[in-house]
Amino acid sequence: MDIKIAVQEKLNTAAGEQCIDYLEGTLVPDWLQGKRLLALVHCPTAARGVGEQGLLIFTRPDIIKQSSDLTLVRALPIKGDFSYTIAWPSSETLAKDQAVVRAHIKAAGTNLVMEVPFAQPSSFFFNNVKKSMAACLEKVKQGIVPQFFWMQRYQLQIKGASAQPTPDLLNLTSSTTPTSTDPFGMTSFAPLTSPISPHSTPVPSSTSTASTNPFMSHAKTMPLLDVGGVNAPPPPSMNRVTSDPVLHGYVNLQAQSELASEHNLLDSTDARAPTTKMVHPKPPSISSTSEAWRISQDFGNNAGGSSSSSTSSSSSSSSSSSTSSVDKVGVPGTEFEDGFASLNLERNGSLPIRDNHFQEDQQDARGSTFYTNLDGHAFTAEPRTSLMGSQPDIDTLGYASVKPFKPVGIREEILKRREAEYTFPHDFRAFVGTWNVNGKGATEDLRNWLAADPKPPDMYAIGFQELDLSKEAFLFNDSIREEEWHKRVIMCLHQDGVYIKLKLIRLVGMMLLVFIQERHYPYIDEVIAGTVGTGIMGKMGNKGAVAVRFNFHNTSFCFINSHLAAHMEEYERRNQDYHDICARMKFEREQHQPLGVMQHDVVIWMGDLNYRINDLAVDTVKTLIYNNSFKELLMQDQLNRQRELSRVFKGFDEAPIGFLPTYKYNSGSDEWDSSEKQRVPAWCDRILHRGACIVPKVYRSHMKLRLSDHKPVSALYDIGVKVVDEKKFREVVEEEIRKLDRQENEALPQVTLGRNELKLGELRFMEERVEMVEVANTGQVNTMVEFVAKLDDKSCCKPWLKVEPQSTFMMPGDMIEVKMTAFIDKNTASAFNAGTDTVEDILILHLENGKDYYITVTGSYRPSSFGASLEGLVRMHEPIHEMSASQVVALETNLLTKQKASSADFQSYDIPKEIWMLVDYLFRNGIHKENLFGQEGLHSEVLAIRDFLDTGFPEEIPGSIHSVAESLLVFLASLKEPVIPNKFYQKCLDGANNFTLCKQIMKQLPRCHRNVFKYLTALIRELLMHSDDNRLDAKTLATIFGELFLRCPPEDKEREDAAVRNRTTNRQQITRKKATFVYQFIINEYDD
Repeated sequence: MDIKIAVQEKLNTAAGEQCIDYLEGTLVPDWLQGKRLLALVHCPTAARGVGEQGLLIFTRPDIIKQSSDLTLVRALPIKGDFSYTIAWPSSETLAKDQAVVRAHIKAAGTNLVMEVPFAQPSSFFFNNVKKSMAACLEKVKQGIVPQFFWMQRYQLQIKGASAQPTPDLLNLTSSTTPTSTDPFGMTSFAPLTSPISPHSTPVPSSTSTASTNPFMSHAKTMPLLDVGGVNAPPPPSMNRVTSDPVLHGYVNLQAQSELASEHNLLDSTDARAPTTKMVHPKPPSISSTSEAWRISQDFGNNAGGSSSSSTSSSSSSSSSSSTSSVDKVGVPGTEFEDGFASLNLERNGSLPIRDNHFQEDQQDARGSTFYTNLDGHAFTAEPRTSLMGSQPDIDTLGYASVKPFKPVGIREEILKRREAEYTFPHDFRAFVGTWNVNGKGATEDLRNWLAADPKPPDMYAIGFQELDLSKEAFLFNDSIREEEWHKRVIMCLHQDGVYIKLKLIRLVGMMLLVFIQERHYPYIDEVIAGTVGTGIMGKMGNKGAVAVRFNFHNTSFCFINSHLAAHMEEYERRNQDYHDICARMKFEREQHQPLGVMQHDVVIWMGDLNYRINDLAVDTVKTLIYNNSFKELLMQDQLNRQRELSRVFKGFDEAPIGFLPTYKYNSGSDEWDSSEKQRVPAWCDRILHRGACIVPKVYRSHMKLRLSDHKPVSALYDIGVKVVDEKKFREVVEEEIRKLDRQENEALPQVTLGRNELKLGELRFMEERVEMVEVANTGQVNTMVEFVAKLDDKSCCKPWLKVEPQSTFMMPGDMIEVKMTAFIDKNTASAFNAGTDTVEDILILHLENGKDYYITVTGSYRPSSFGASLEGLVRMHEPIHEMSASQVVALETNLLTKQKASSADFQSYDIPKEIWMLVDYLFRNGIHKENLFGQEGLHSEVLAIRDFLDTGFPEEIPGSIHSVAESLLVFLASLKEPVIPNKFYQKCLDGANNFTLCKQIMKQLPRCHRNVFKYLTALIRELLMHSDDNRLDAKTLATIFGELFLRCPPEDKEREDAAVRNRTTNRQQITRKKATFVYQFIINEYDD
């Protein structure tokens, strides 16, 4: 008889109880026929219709013929006192093919050690148990106290079955102290040295008393809530909030889900407990089909033992994620994401295919393998890596599910290529919304935007721009608006949907929130967030993008929320921002190559793209709008024009626009901008999509929301997601296994290179050079090709060279192109000027189980003043291009200085001529310019300015004032040693708050460094004298230049990073210290 059917017949099917998974094992020690069956059971009608999970343990014969062969011996509710640990087998045991896993299961009154097979079913089972534990934690945080009344019938069965206690009833609580005879009172999974008598088992009592955990000497004594007793009282903490937010598995949390209570929720914030509900209760007429695999974004933070349960994900950098899944780009500390820092769950394989309800894009994050259960005790559950997750089959609503695992010996790439053979498309609905809120607070009801449709979407992806315009958000990434808007969004999601927040990510004023229907959560994995700043040097300014990617079933999604450069004439700057985001947005994955934006099946790009309407006067535009002549207006739309020229968003589509321009309105009204500037109305706020099987259903603006000078925009998409057919998937797997068996030892792998030598020619500072190398698998077997590091090297190539991909799987006949990108930037240029590096490298291409191939890289570098030292620059009388490479090297190493020291006409400048020319230009042309050092220049203009400084031609500096300002910052960032030398770095941070100490440090600086510092701080003070025009302030400038004047020395970088990881400091504190040091010399007079 099928075991799951046998278990199901033992359950109360009328109450909807369902066997989610089962696992066969043997009780340790194996006395009294210790064969056991563990069944994970879900009751959907418990816990206010959200559901509860429990573990039923049966004795079993070798062959189960009927359900009566199973005898229930234990019923364990999965709640706060439940935990388990796994002991994985040794390599020696694995080699003998006799591997078993020892699982130690603990709950109130129970300590069990089971031996289960070291196989995928065990991984599936304990992964589901892990999800149930996380679901219980989330319900408690939602204020839903688990009662487990449905398990009373099973407890009564156990108690009435026999007067003699069963072997499983070990270590139960009693009215007296537990007996000292405890077969599990030893080091976890240590071998037993003596037999244990069954008569030593303590007799269970209906009285709840303390249960000692013999496995943890530090374990607390916990009261037991006897789910078998009808009159069992709840723990005393159930009706009050204590100093500990999680006590005895219960949390006191006011249940406020209706919008009428939203003001209480916003204003009555208790820092000790979550203040927002992640789900909306279903109306009475709608039955819940949820499997309650509910995981909160705060699980990771609470698991770490923090006493704060705030749902905010950006409280400070002290809540930094340990998932290593976020591409850390931009100013340190700007990546804001929700928790899951300590949670590592693999995808559940149940497949609740549903009717086409409207849903929004939502995602989740997973992290490490350390957990904390509700009573504060640690437990571990090591997940097994899999291709698509790890959950057994569940047939839901008539659709078959798939065992989400990657069979041993079969690479993901092989299965991916045959994906069409075992998947079928199924439509899910995504809601995508974008709104530039202009720094306003969350005071409006968002339901007209987020819940405007009759049915709830499957996913939500909601992007905000200009969330916070304060200086704190710009400089130190502190924002009070984030939590405010976060709460408002949660309260205004569709009331008929039950949603889980997968990710929140913020960079300055850009924030992206992704939610998914609870029922779809088991099919989400690899949730990763990333940020890219497109201000000066990729840091300054509030422009850029935040993104979240994830896999849903077998389809990969990427949502991007961006804010591109402003102003009518800056469309080229917007184009450059788009390409910068595409190039720099990388999603780091463990044991995999990073993913780029375009490497996803579905890409949806939203945001304030800031493209305007060209060549039409404001009155003409308004007249055409009133006449509904959108077609004529859209012909002049900058984004449409640039797309037609294939300059941006190549491969993207946009639904037809039939709504009014979304910018610019008078705040609080539907009237066009009536200010002095009289902005031309434009469709600045857009949503574009890329990928197959994406059908736009709705594309609209929401005029009823008048908070900002922008109107929010939303789009609904039906997206065809690739869902796995279990039967076909298994057939493909079995066929590939047979192929691999035939190929084994058949032949050695072999590849052919298109060329084995790369001649890069002359490289120049900040100019990219790309070369392609073809690699073809000309052998008879599959192989893994990988560029490996040379002896004593950490990387496969030098830092100025990038290889993509670094590794890939190739089947016979495959051919790939490897992209080699050479780029010498501010981090690598100084080594070339000093002669310590050359454009030469040897790349090693290694074949798995095969030989190595070698590719040589050669070229030259044209020295630039960018990357030189201040000592060398002040002695450089002529432009650097008039000097030979050997002269530049000699100058950088002080050899030329010693030779000319006796010459009467040799004299050093006070400051480098290059810095003087840039500052002089800014002083003459940009002192009154608004947003100086905040808006990025064009890359082509920065290169032209580089040539001007290196050659002396043309006579006047080319480019815009913003390009000159950026060139100055890039010049300072690329100095061989910063303005304040490395050896003074820590002293400056330590003495930043004391101006006297700061002055003492300044006196110790080399003369040229001190002169440059004084010269640039004089520029800052001059700019501040015209702050009414340029809108600059001392703190902003101190922060910008503090990052450039004080750079962490390479030898201290690892130590500082470790301090940030250990939370003894954070990036924001370091940034503040740097800014404070510079600020001292801006506001105080200094003359040495």
